[in-house]
Amino acid sequence: MKEQIIRFDKESGRVPYPLLPDSRPETIRRSVEGSLRRLRTDYIDLYYQHRPDPNVPIEDVAGTVRDLIKEGKVLYWGLSEASEEDIRRANAVCPLTAVQDRYSMMARWHEALFPMLEKLGIGLVAFSPLANGLLSDRYNAASHFDAGTDYRAGMPQFQPDSYDKNRELLQLIRYIASEKNATPAQISLAWMLCKKPWIVPIPGTRKPDRLQENAGAADITLSEEEVKQIDQALDAMPMSGVFGGTK
Repeated sequence: MKEQIIRFDKESGRVPYPLLPDSRPETIRRSVEGSLRRLRTDYIDLYYQHRPDPNVPIEDVAGTVRDLIKEGKVLYWGLSEASEEDIRRANAVCPLTAVQDRYSMMARWHEALFPMLEKLGIGLVAFSPLANGLLSDRYNAASHFDAGTDYRAGMPQFQPDSYDKNRELLQLIRYIASEKNATPAQISLAWMLCKKPWIVPIPGTRKPDRLQENAGAADITLSEEEVKQIDQALDAMPMSGVFGGTK
């Protein structure tokens, strides 16, 4: 998997750093050729436009990737954090395999895209499926994040008062985890794995034991009725704000 070049705006003084996309056809081609050379491979399995570029029509992006697919340099492609309109327009030029969006029990706004994704046969790659780690239930109001090196220091779900606001949510996850002999992180992931067969969560971690724990979510079964009950509970309960991405 490879994603189109973006860079961080480190001169804005804002943290997290704003993302600056560049989806010009020549940039996409330069990025692909560089990746193929560095990876010593003939093709990229899944290539993303990592963020929409307001300066480049999505049809130009799709057309460029379509040509790269014809050349055998890219097998499949996807969009990340794109609007429904852009997804439809891009898919009309070159069929999409995946859409990557922030999705978790705390960040469910992209569920509005589900009917369209299902109809078009496009998978959802869910990033930040643990709400940047909060849903692992390994943090509390005393947890500290270095503002200079850790984005979580500025995220609303990790502010000291958020743990009180999210008490009901964390209690729900703990209860289900105890019923399923699982961890809160595994339940948070199993919830989306059991919701739709075309949702693939991509939790991030730097520790092998966390990687193994996350992988264990695939062994947990939640029935359709259990998923529905969780959704209804999530709809009704209070929660803190959650980081929704840089603008």
